[in-house]
Amino acid sequence: MVRTHLLIGFLIVFIACNSDSKPIAAEATRTTDPSADPSIAELSTNPKDSLRDPSNFFYLSDLPSRKVGELILSDSIRALDNEASFRCLDSLNTPNSTSRAFYFQVFKKVISNSDGALSESVGEYSKKYIETYPKEFANYASSFSRSQMQLWAFQTVEHVLAAVEEKRIKDASDWTNQVIKSCKDCDASQLKTLRSFNSFILLAAKDRETNE
Repeated sequence: MVRTHLLIGFLIVFIACNSDSKPIAAEATRTTDPSADPSIAELSTNPKDSLRDPSNFFYLSDLPSRKVGELILSDSIRALDNEASFRCLDSLNTPNSTSRAFYFQVFKKVISNSDGALSESVGEYSKKYIETYPKEFANYASSFSRSQMQLWAFQTVEHVLAAVEEKRIKDASDWTNQVIKSCKDCDASQLKTLRSFNSFILLAAKDRETNE
């Protein structure tokens, strides 16, 4: 009888030691680990990590430009006066047409929500893009609302007039004429869109002159 009891006790201890139970605390740690979700890990604010500090110029600069652009488009982050945002703005003028199409959508988002130092810079990129790809801009601008036309014109005219002041061109109307002339393969519809946009450029230039 004693031997039987010892045998039963041994079996109970053996089964308990070899069971695959998991501590509750360990399981909770695993399910709440932010690294399980890469998007959360990328955006988590960590004051000890300058790349995750939104106030730092190099915030998210370790991420590829396209990833930063995707985050801007999804409203996960807002474009700021920092290195990662400027990389996206630079890409508006990339020679790669496929990439340019993506960054145009990013730029539309930025120009509609920019303020501060970034707002002062977007017009420079817009001016260069329109000068370099007038036909492509005409295709996009054909679907712009009046308010969008005005926004792009008023943002762009600052740098158009900066060129005037540097005497590379005589006035804003000279710049608009150059844009039309540079679009040599534009059709009638595209030229009409450019002329419509240029009319807002001239209004913006006149408005600035009146306010000064």
